[in-house]
Amino acid sequence: DPKENHIDAIKVFSPFLIFILISMFISLIPLISENMVELFSLVLIVMVMLSGLHIFSESNNLANHDKKNSALIFTIALPIVLYAITRLLFLLHNPDIVTRERWDLSWSFMVDTNRFEINAWPIQPDFPEDIRWKFYVAAIINSVRITLVSIVLCTILGVIIGVTRLSNNKLASILATVYVEIFRNLPLAVLLFLVALQLGESLPLFTDEANISELMYYSNQGIYIPNPQTNMLILSILLILGVWSWNKYKDYNAQKDPNYQYSDNPLLWPLVLILCVFLIFSNASHPDYVKDDPLNRIFLNIPGSWDIIEGSGFEITPEFLAMIIGLTLFTASVVAEIVRGSIQSLPRGQIEASISLGLSSYQRLRLVILPQALRSMIPLLNSQYMNVWKNSSLAIIVAYSDIFYVIFVMMNNLGKLIPLFLLLLVTYQVGSLLISGIMNYYNSRVTKVKI
Repeated sequence: DPKENHIDAIKVFSPFLIFILISMFISLIPLISENMVELFSLVLIVMVMLSGLHIFSESNNLANHDKKNSALIFTIALPIVLYAITRLLFLLHNPDIVTRERWDLSWSFMVDTNRFEINAWPIQPDFPEDIRWKFYVAAIINSVRITLVSIVLCTILGVIIGVTRLSNNKLASILATVYVEIFRNLPLAVLLFLVALQLGESLPLFTDEANISELMYYSNQGIYIPNPQTNMLILSILLILGVWSWNKYKDYNAQKDPNYQYSDNPLLWPLVLILCVFLIFSNASHPDYVKDDPLNRIFLNIPGSWDIIEGSGFEITPEFLAMIIGLTLFTASVVAEIVRGSIQSLPRGQIEASISLGLSSYQRLRLVILPQALRSMIPLLNSQYMNVWKNSSLAIIVAYSDIFYVIFVMMNNLGKLIPLFLLLLVTYQVGSLLISGIMNYYNSRVTKVKI
């Protein structure tokens, strides 16, 4: 009823309206004129409380419930947003010259050439010719690389360990529990330091010519593996997408058959992955090891006077490897607990029904257990994937050139703390929102439940 809606609106906003009318006529009263901010804040709090009680009393009809919730949220958020905007404007136009220069948000210094060098891929900025924006983009790509690889690896490892914790095999279950309790309670910064330390101790020194069948050369300065060609990578991706699309098409048509009976081939995807690995590395360029002495030095045979021809092999830096190992081990322990808790939240009858259908353990897990557990797993995995993106800022511990490391060095060189910190804040916010948007879209496809 529109009349009832108008009455409800008057009830909610009446304290605020009354206060405005009173302040207009008795503004000369010192109690109001000297404490205007405090009184307006008090009225806003009362208005929010009355609006909340009105909503929680469930006296609204369903058609207006969402509108009243939105109005309440807007009323709460409006003072915060206005304060943030006015505070920023005050800092940008501060009467103090030092403060105003400190909050100068012009990024004109980013078009100057950079003063340090970083290791990046596939965009390698040249020092000292390229501008700082190119170094910034290369650092973002470095952070995205370790984030994506760590997300894939920690998901696979976490699912395996989470399922293993529920295994009937006591030894496997205990080992999985020990892994979770150790890495989940270990600070990530300490773990990254230990991983980097072990890699430095385990990999041979640069003076050693270590290789595996002349296909991979490694030392504490880097690991060189065969460099796959781009066309083979694209062909492998198309092969995976083709097999996945064919399976979906076949299942969709088969379910239309009244005599449809599910059949599964667990060896299909392992064979496809093996074939893809063979295609990728079959025509790859192997690392070309050289030991040249263009200056005719007398110490030609000294160990360590070797190098890999640029472009002949793909380099994996120890810093990148340390970040992948540390982030994967740490996050996989949390993912394992998410998987275990989500599986245990399922009704026991689902497992018993799959057993009665004669499904194997692998089929029960892939067709019955994990698809239903996804509903409770995805929101938690969303948080963990965003944590991987934010935890990548600890790459400074292993001297990996991520976005935080590059911005940190720029701040030390230039002294532009506030503009660079805001740039860093926006970068991490955009990355987190992108991950959250993808996961929320997938979550909406899995479940349609809303309040």
